[in-house]
Amino acid sequence: MIQLVVVYCMIANTSVCTETRPVFEDELSLVSCMMTGQMTASEYVREHPLWQLSGWRCEVNVPQQARL
Repeated sequence: MIQLVVVYCMIANTSVCTETRPVFEDELSLVSCMMTGQMTASEYVREHPLWQLSGWRCEVNVPQQARL
């Protein structure tokens, strides 16, 4: 399973960051994950002006407990 992970940090305090894992209707391929990452990140920044994009990645087969 491939999952998009996007990391945002507050503009006023860049040490405060959050990761989001958007849910998509269809499973992502590695290529679609990379293309979707750019669009998803841009939309979030437009909708949340106090946050800036720190980075994004596509995770492949990372079990839930391994992320904690």
